[in-house]
Amino acid sequence: MNSGIRCQFLGGSDEVGNLAMILEIEDMRFLFDYGMSPGKPPTFPLPPPPVDLTFLTHSHLDHCGMIPWLCSQSDHRIITTQPTAMVSNLLQKDTVKIAQMDGYSIPFTSADVKEAEHSYVPVEPGKRRDLGANYSVNYHSAGHIPGALMFELVGDKKLLFTGDLNVIDTRLVRGTKPVQCDMLFMEGTYAGREHENRKQMEREFLEKIDEVINRGGTAIIPAFAVSRSQEILLVLSNAGHDVWFDGMGRKISKLYLKYPKYLHSVNDLKKALKKVNMVHSEQSRKMAMKGEVIITSSGMMDGGPVLSYMNKLKNDRKSAVLLTGYQIPGTNSRLLIEKGKLNFYGVLEKVDCEVQYYDFSAHAGHSELVEFAKRCNPEKIILFHSNDRTPLVEALKDTAEVLTPMKGEQFDL
Repeated sequence: MNSGIRCQFLGGSDEVGNLAMILEIEDMRFLFDYGMSPGKPPTFPLPPPPVDLTFLTHSHLDHCGMIPWLCSQSDHRIITTQPTAMVSNLLQKDTVKIAQMDGYSIPFTSADVKEAEHSYVPVEPGKRRDLGANYSVNYHSAGHIPGALMFELVGDKKLLFTGDLNVIDTRLVRGTKPVQCDMLFMEGTYAGREHENRKQMEREFLEKIDEVINRGGTAIIPAFAVSRSQEILLVLSNAGHDVWFDGMGRKISKLYLKYPKYLHSVNDLKKALKKVNMVHSEQSRKMAMKGEVIITSSGMMDGGPVLSYMNKLKNDRKSAVLLTGYQIPGTNSRLLIEKGKLNFYGVLEKVDCEVQYYDFSAHAGHSELVEFAKRCNPEKIILFHSNDRTPLVEALKDTAEVLTPMKGEQFDL
């Protein structure tokens, strides 16, 4: 029997997105996440060898996007939480629709998405499961979005795979805590970058919205449907504005209400949703334009209702676009920040309204990652999900042996 531990990243090691990792331990083989990078065109990880189990950390496309392809190839059991399974399914369906609209080919169909639906094995944080003779797995909340998990494998060695993590309590979910382990597989999305103080940033965000409304403008808030739009709703909940909510975020909000134990406060979310106007027709879109604040998808402004609002407001200097998340290079929102232009269905146009960025990240910042890693007290740290891991390597090299594997590279632990 092989007692070594062997790993390989099929994607997502030296990039943010496309995450997929193979772990071979004794005579078992596991896959952690199988995502895609939803760019134009999308990119995908390498195909995996046959595996015994798949562990899915959470429902963002860069982690769950290629699960339907996986299930179209062979039978898979995918260990994840119920909210992750439900939201992944919605996003995968949407991915097929977007690919058809944009004319990109993706390697799976709606039928494969349906097939994947039956492959999820629901688990909960705080529970454990046996994996064979010598290993078991414990599930921990990752603090990133509702339903996100970290996986702790316990046997001869303790291994922790974080997926995406956050250590601070946000309005939507509580932050995660370190887990003692021998080997820590940790994301490094914000390597070398810190977040502004959360309370301070929320204050500035609310002040900016007041300023826009007072000068007679509309505040457009492009926000990811999954977790970011709900976070923004909670921040705005007591501000007393006329808020309109459009896009897929509405569906996902309703879904989250069914899983109260994954939320910081289900009552707060219920209250926040009661206070907003839901947009569900062209008629209500016209009414939203007369409102004060519009929260809408897509967060990167590459599609969704946000473009129809922007088309009407692009020359209105009183109005403002308030971006609330990381803007991936090559996206429409990145173009807006860098060039003051937007691509409206193939036509580049200048945008005159104000543009501001607020870092409502659901990831731990650099020093939070360093602190988390040190408190896990590992012998080895394997860094992934980062465009530049160097700052974390520098900060952690005296704490443990730090590895930065490249895509496709097999390595033994």
